[in-house]
Amino acid sequence: MNTFEAIRERRAVKHFDPSHEFTKQETDQLLDLAMQAPSSFNIQHWRLVNVTDKTLRANLREAANNQAQVTEASLLFVVTVDIKAWEKDPARYWVNAPKEAQDILVPWIHPFYSGKDQLQRDEAMRSAGIMLQTMMLSAKAMGYDYCPIVESGS
Repeated sequence: MNTFEAIRERRAVKHFDPSHEFTKQETDQLLDLAMQAPSSFNIQHWRLVNVTDKTLRANLREAANNQAQVTEASLLFVVTVDIKAWEKDPARYWVNAPKEAQDILVPWIHPFYSGKDQLQRDEAMRSAGIMLQTMMLSAKAMGYDYCPIVESGS
């Protein structure tokens, strides 16, 4: 499926075949594609937790207004963001880049984020949003549907 088809045909579905299981190869491919999403300074502020424990998924379903997809979907990822990821050894984001790029970009990270709480939050949320859209379109291109869920925290 090409990108245009994936965009036009994607749907957030509410019910899944609970007996279907992703293969390790499919899960790895989906995660690899998600990691290709761009992020500011390549920080990838997002963190994914693949929830496989059935009891935990049942508890999460209860917390998510009893939405069936929490327990029926083949994969369930909880997405979090690390707003302070930029502070944690920022050179690691550029370890595979040419030294010239490292020498320019790594010193920019601290001044870009330092003391800018709203920017830190916004960049983390943008990074997660871009990654999630990349992941969802990748899933569709692989022949799968999905359903993002937002937890209000109430």
